[in-house]
Amino acid sequence: MKLALLATLVFLLPVPLQAADDTKVVFIHGKPSHGPMAHEHRAGSLLLAQALKDANLGIDAQVLSEMGYPSHPTVLEDADTIVIFCTGHQGHLLNPKLDEFDALMKKGTGVVMIHWATEAMMGKPGKKFLEWMGGYCALNWSVNPHWSPNFTTFPNHPIARGLTPFSLDDEWYYHMRFVPELKGVTPILSAVPGAETLKRPDGARSGNPTVRKAVANGESQHVAWAYNRPDGKGRGFGFTGAHNHVSWQNDNFRTVVLNAILWTAQVDVPEGGVSSKRPTDEEIRANLDDKGQREKKPAPTPKPPKIQELDEVRRQNVQQMDANKSLQLLTEALSSTSEDTIRAALLKGIALGLEGQRDVAAPAGWSALAKKLSQSENDDVRQLTDQLNQVFGDEEAIQQALTVVADTLAPNDDRQRALASLLTQQHPDLLPLLAGLMGEEALRVPAIRAYGAYESKEAPAALLGAWTTFKPSAQQAVFETLASRKSYAQALHQALDAKKVTKDDLPFHVRRALSALLGDSFTKKYGVEPLSQDKEALMASYKAKATPEALAKAHAGKGRVVYEKLCGACHLMYGEGGIIGPDLTGSNRADLNYVLLNAMDPSGDIADAYKMVTITTKNGQVLVGTVTEEDNNKVVLSMIGQKNTIAKRDIAKRDVSEFSMMPEGQLQTLTDEQVLDLLKYLQTKEQVPLPK
Repeated sequence: MKLALLATLVFLLPVPLQAADDTKVVFIHGKPSHGPMAHEHRAGSLLLAQALKDANLGIDAQVLSEMGYPSHPTVLEDADTIVIFCTGHQGHLLNPKLDEFDALMKKGTGVVMIHWATEAMMGKPGKKFLEWMGGYCALNWSVNPHWSPNFTTFPNHPIARGLTPFSLDDEWYYHMRFVPELKGVTPILSAVPGAETLKRPDGARSGNPTVRKAVANGESQHVAWAYNRPDGKGRGFGFTGAHNHVSWQNDNFRTVVLNAILWTAQVDVPEGGVSSKRPTDEEIRANLDDKGQREKKPAPTPKPPKIQELDEVRRQNVQQMDANKSLQLLTEALSSTSEDTIRAALLKGIALGLEGQRDVAAPAGWSALAKKLSQSENDDVRQLTDQLNQVFGDEEAIQQALTVVADTLAPNDDRQRALASLLTQQHPDLLPLLAGLMGEEALRVPAIRAYGAYESKEAPAALLGAWTTFKPSAQQAVFETLASRKSYAQALHQALDAKKVTKDDLPFHVRRALSALLGDSFTKKYGVEPLSQDKEALMASYKAKATPEALAKAHAGKGRVVYEKLCGACHLMYGEGGIIGPDLTGSNRADLNYVLLNAMDPSGDIADAYKMVTITTKNGQVLVGTVTEEDNNKVVLSMIGQKNTIAKRDIAKRDVSEFSMMPEGQLQTLTDEQVLDLLKYLQTKEQVPLPK
């Protein structure tokens, strides 16, 4: 307990005092992120600082009292090295201070990053981490399993002094992203991970094809490394262990980090390494963060909405969103109100008006306003502001969206919103993430559909290689996506010829779309069979089978199953289904002649609203559906299983067919029993349960 009290008194000073020693080490610790005895940023920093003091090496070790980047950054200006132990990625304390910290690095200041602090966001943060310490933990590249690597050999390097072979269970991140050819990097702790470290499915931190290949090849992975910056000024050290606070009780674990602190401060490391006393259990449990007893910020008192009808305000705003003047006026209106309900309504109106657009010039004053809105306590205000930032081409907002999409710890709703937004922006960095997202059930279908927006040589193989493991809704999305580009359709055609996919696997509408893309070469073998010209004779044959006695024996519940597979994607019935075709709930379904006539000849009498529209975009995507909304900037297409907003500037060709989206001949694909069950279900007056 005396050691803990001493640490608290000596190190937790509001403004660190400069000691007479020549070498200054500053510890920056982040906010708590995990439960007790894990990611103990503050307590771990205090243990290391106390060990340096006890080593009597002339080190002025200062642990800042405040969490996060210092509010008085002058404390860092004369530091020889800076040790950072904090939350990583989008929560990294350096993200808003990259330029300021980079200036210190360019002066030659050393840096040590511990555990999650090694994980950087893509873009500028990752680039800077490479410059400062030669490597970093990257989403969808690195992995974070808990395992016990065997460290048996060490390099001839000052940081390795005093180390002996050891093994320790911790969350050792591996497969770091390093500078090319490891130039300037010296691996300090390396081991070959076993296959059990990749037992989780692919995800942002759990696995990816590249790391699986590396492990299968038996490649050694570096979990601690030293870096000499190429300008000869400054050193960096990355260390991926220290999830478990008790790991500091391991002598080798502690020594390697203490040695690294000296080395990055350009202090000679003792021949036997930095000697330190093993912390007792009492000392390990001292100075832990209070992770369960903090006061929760009280929820803000709800404010009553204004009397005006906010939905009407939104509709009025949407009508004028193509005009720059209106956009500017709405921005000014946002600036003039502090009422979050009004802000959310106006932001939603702007977002709806700009739906499907990208790289729109931001209105005057938006940048300052967006910073203010992003601090709102209202979730809708923050989310809509971030969405609009992306529409206005804000690179930081786009990088943040990429981060959220890839973060398996983020809420699925947030990730789905970010995915949709990035898809609208057609951002190229989204494409390499799709294979991993396809492995997560919550994001599988939108990730599959996202492939359709990109011309990718890898996409068909990725989709066809996994479709058999998916649920029916995802399987349908795979085939619809493969029918959205000619190159993808050709790959599907080859899979059919190779019997990797059967004709019966393909939904009716997909086969028709493939016929339109590939022509006779597909249609003759796999296309939709042409309907007999004598439709009256065909109707008569079905009527003869659908006698009152036969319908009485039919099973309405089984008919519902047939309906959901054949009709439900396009038609509403009892409040369930798609909106491409008419709502069948109130239609004349009890009339057998009416049902058979529309099934046999769906294009015989078709309203313009239900005519099939095919849009080909400038980047080669083919979209088929019915137009449900259109203005000067966009077309909204209702497609089977989805709705797609296409910016008019992206449209290369638009064809309107005289045919219905509903193909002919669907009844002919069913058995007589299935036809009778379907007709029985269509004649019901209320929803029936599915068969057990």
